[in-house]
Amino acid sequence: MSRRVETIRLAFILFALGSDAAALAENTRTHIAGRDGISDAPGAAATTHILLRLRPDIADRRAANPDSAEPSLDAGPIDAALRAWGVTAICDVLAFTPRHAELSENSRVARTVKLHVAPNTDTRAMAAAFATLPGVELAEVDGVGEIADTIPNDPSFAQLWGMRNTGQTGGFPGADVDAPKAWDIVTGDAAVVIAMIDTGVQADHPDLNGKVISGRNTYADDDNTDDPHGHGTHTAGTAAAWGNNGVGVAGMAWAASVLAMRCTTDGGTYFESDLAEAIIWAADYGAPIMSMSLQSYTGSQTLQDAVNYAFGAGCVLIAANGNNHGNTIAFPAKWPNCMGIAATNAFDGWPSYSNYGPETDVAAPGDAIYSLNKLSGYSTRSGTSMATPHVSGLAALLLSLNPCLTNAEIETHLRTSTEDIGAAGFDEKFGYGRINAFIAVSTVSTGVVGDMNCDCAVDGFDIEPFIQALLDPAGYTAEHPDCDLMRADANGDGAIDGFDIDAFVALL
Repeated sequence: MSRRVETIRLAFILFALGSDAAALAENTRTHIAGRDGISDAPGAAATTHILLRLRPDIADRRAANPDSAEPSLDAGPIDAALRAWGVTAICDVLAFTPRHAELSENSRVARTVKLHVAPNTDTRAMAAAFATLPGVELAEVDGVGEIADTIPNDPSFAQLWGMRNTGQTGGFPGADVDAPKAWDIVTGDAAVVIAMIDTGVQADHPDLNGKVISGRNTYADDDNTDDPHGHGTHTAGTAAAWGNNGVGVAGMAWAASVLAMRCTTDGGTYFESDLAEAIIWAADYGAPIMSMSLQSYTGSQTLQDAVNYAFGAGCVLIAANGNNHGNTIAFPAKWPNCMGIAATNAFDGWPSYSNYGPETDVAAPGDAIYSLNKLSGYSTRSGTSMATPHVSGLAALLLSLNPCLTNAEIETHLRTSTEDIGAAGFDEKFGYGRINAFIAVSTVSTGVVGDMNCDCAVDGFDIEPFIQALLDPAGYTAEHPDCDLMRADANGDGAIDGFDIDAFVALL
């Protein structure tokens, strides 16, 4: 469909609807203005102030004379109550002029003020007293909230210092990836598959049961991807163990799927050619993320060709820097098309076993990491192998939020959303820094503006859902639950209205 045809089709739809831009804008604004917020917040109430919504005429008098020698609203009974309760200051809830004046002209929030009093005042009784006064539309306490960290009910979660470090292992509080804050936003998506190329995975482990896809055993050339060693099950647990299921631990991406791949002997050794085959097999399967807690130091052209093949197919390849080889990064992490992952300890320090070099991309917790083991068990392991799945799981969270991200975009975002530790800026031991899942998921783009049907392209098939987003936002959200309504904000002014039409046409 050509741009001209798309534009004509959009014009025809708008004509058929009998709506011009102004009418659409008004329709949308009316819808937004009619939304009711939640009136009471959970938790404690502020003891230093209450909220007072004034009758329009009193609010107008306050607006005309905002400054006075003492707190006053020029309203007899209210002023008497201000003195009786020892109100020390009055300020508007809105400290700015809202962009859409036609919405806020008579809005309730614009007529709401804070009455400041001494700390530890019985603000519930105060609000009840003010609520009875003439000229007061509403008097209420101001609820006190907090960040809603998602702490899962997995019984061994407290042992996962890498996810949330409170100093429980003697480390530094905050030397972690901030996983609970990230889980407030996203916990993964079953459609996102992490290929764990390792010693295999115990598919029926209670913390993985139902999410493991059997891939290929390239060492034995069969389909047996069970884990006789335990290493692969351990890394799979860090990346994607079920969270909040009352069992064991929680992985970075709770809801992501795991593609079990085995390329090793029972003892954990492998040929680079078998790893190369596993990479190509997983790429052809369609796994967008590959986690390789493996190290070799030959770096055959065959293996590099496989890495380049998978990257060219759109995969994000993530591998361990390797252990105990000093300033030599292992393969495949050493190559440009594969991210190299260093380890950190519970003090945000560098464990001496973690290989370092200019190829290091980012760092993640890798020291004394508690996770799954074979035979439905659990164990603690250390190494860059343990750091790698933290990053793989985070990549899965990013892709869960925005399936349209390219592998290059994911890699860039993983590097730029880190916390800088060690030497300032990039350094060979920590790369661009230690990953922070909360920063990463809260700053990633959640979609392509104008891509209203979430197919990762802006084209004529987005026209009808765009019109629905303008006229019936609730209907759009119901029909496209995985798409962000704000993709319709084509002109980027923070509102969805008829003024987005020209910008949308330009995107087409």
